[in-house]
Amino acid sequence: MHYKGLFFGLTTIDIQYFVDRFPETNKKLKTDAPDVLVGGPAANAAVAFSYLNNGAHLVSAIGESAFSSFIRDDFANNKLQFTDLGNADTKPVIASVVTSSNGDRNIFTHYPEILSGSFVPVKILDQIQPEIILMDGFYSERAIPLAKKAFQRKIPIVLDCGSWKPQYNELLKYTDTAICSADFQPPSCKNSREVFRFLRKTGVKNRVITQGEEDILFEQEKREGELAVEKTKVIDTLGAGDFFHGAFCYYTLKMRDFEKALNAASQVATFSCKFKGTRAWLNQDIVVNV
Repeated sequence: MHYKGLFFGLTTIDIQYFVDRFPETNKKLKTDAPDVLVGGPAANAAVAFSYLNNGAHLVSAIGESAFSSFIRDDFANNKLQFTDLGNADTKPVIASVVTSSNGDRNIFTHYPEILSGSFVPVKILDQIQPEIILMDGFYSERAIPLAKKAFQRKIPIVLDCGSWKPQYNELLKYTDTAICSADFQPPSCKNSREVFRFLRKTGVKNRVITQGEEDILFEQEKREGELAVEKTKVIDTLGAGDFFHGAFCYYTLKMRDFEKALNAASQVATFSCKFKGTRAWLNQDIVVNV
């Protein structure tokens, strides 16, 4: 393990069906047996970081359920050091994913339960001593106190901004880099220009908007620009954004160059889209051109 990356947030069980096309309303569609995968924005990001770094730290909640051993095996296989915020009553977060032949997908899922019990952020930071932290906005009752302590210690925080959640009003105060999807629209924001303005006013130093296969938009201090996304034949986009975030965390530590890290992370995310599911690409050797 070269760098100490801490990933804090959601783990899910993804049940993924592949279809030639999405069914019409009130139609039953027979498919092959689904893939059952471990997913979630923080967990997938940690897996990508670990793939590049030979290890990562994940803090999430899985508790004890029929899926727990399956999840823990996945973490072990991907060299994740795991801290569980759950308990015996924690219910797993399940996502039903339907992916069409062109890589598009529909996802049905639910929010995790609010966590109970004590939580001491300093213990996590002292134990792991992270060089970078990624948060996905989930478990805000734990994430916000952790972000405050990390900010005080000047540990850079990368925030996965997939869709707007009220807790981002607080989390963004402590964020060094906000990586936003095209769906991320804070109140009163209607386009990328307004999103960037909102993030600047919040004090976020590095601001990024990803747009799927379209150019990545970014701002850093007084710099701004676009990065082209490599074109490829897309098989499955599930988890690609998460892998982008994890790879960015790795490359920003390795390269100490914001734009180069974005470019390298984009290549990793694009590479993952060439394979079905969220783990098949990990069995391949990837060449990143920087």
